[in-house]
Amino acid sequence: MNKTGFAVILIAMLAVAAGVFALALNPEAETFFKKAESAFVGKNLDEAETSLLEALKLEPDNAVFRYILGQVQFMKENHLESKNNLEIVSRSRPSPDKGEEYNSKLKGYKKRIKDLQEKFNLAGQSRFDIYQKNKDSNQKLKLAVTVFQAFRLNPPLRYRNFKLLEEIIGIYESALQKSFEGSEWQKEPMLQLAFLYEIANKKDKAAEVYMRALDYVENPNEEFVITHKFDYLNRSNKEKLLDTIEAGDFTRQDLEELIGSGSQKVSEEDKQKIEDIITDARSKLENASSDEERESVLEEIKATIIEKQKRGELPGQDELKKKLEKEGKTMEDYMKEKGF
Repeated sequence: MNKTGFAVILIAMLAVAAGVFALALNPEAETFFKKAESAFVGKNLDEAETSLLEALKLEPDNAVFRYILGQVQFMKENHLESKNNLEIVSRSRPSPDKGEEYNSKLKGYKKRIKDLQEKFNLAGQSRFDIYQKNKDSNQKLKLAVTVFQAFRLNPPLRYRNFKLLEEIIGIYESALQKSFEGSEWQKEPMLQLAFLYEIANKKDKAAEVYMRALDYVENPNEEFVITHKFDYLNRSNKEKLLDTIEAGDFTRQDLEELIGSGSQKVSEEDKQKIEDIITDARSKLENASSDEERESVLEEIKATIIEKQKRGELPGQDELKKKLEKEGKTMEDYMKEKGF
């Protein structure tokens, strides 16, 4: 879809959102939201973004404001901030207190966010290509930030470049030594490092940075965003995996890696089998209305993979079977280690 068509759709969403939520909003927040609507119609994306940020300072948990802010930022090609805001929406849960219409809108937003993931992946790959082209440069910190951007936007890149992740964490730590010592605080770079800690499974270090960052927040929206990151850090691996699948961050290639076929040549037929498992899971997650229903989806994926593995219907199973036998593990043990 071109930008013009996208803008028309977003204007329509702004109008619908204003009508649905007008009675529930803080009056001042509603005023900022209407300013954002007018600015957007006038093609002033900067003013629209500013007004939405002001609205979120008053109602930081409003998924409508945050979703439309993320879309505006996406149109401005500010992919990192867009990803930050849309990710919060995609991880949000329905709320009985906010009403049926709010929850219905949230469900629709999640579907649309999922459809954007491929574009985020492309933006991330573009950043990674820049890193690859310049990786021998002496500007190590600049390269590290470029890799952070790539990993932030394109989740599959993280899984395939784990050694590089460790390397750039070391570069960040060296550059931010004064922040660790307490003599200087650099908020954005430290939050970038916290994210890198998180995807490197260094939960305690990530939590330490997020907690300290709360001492430097400037408004309620910023506090909400950092608190969300901290709370998400403490979700179980199972919950995170469900969120990743639902948001569209979890791809066929990721599942191929998970079931041990990532290094194998996979036929189109096998690729489709794997894609069908993910697509079915996403569809069920979109319609799940409780944590119990969400967890049951994960159990179904696990049961499907184990059953197909037993019947020899998945690619790469011979190598995985040898690996598990050597380690004295069952497929059930392997899936549990992976978060299932």
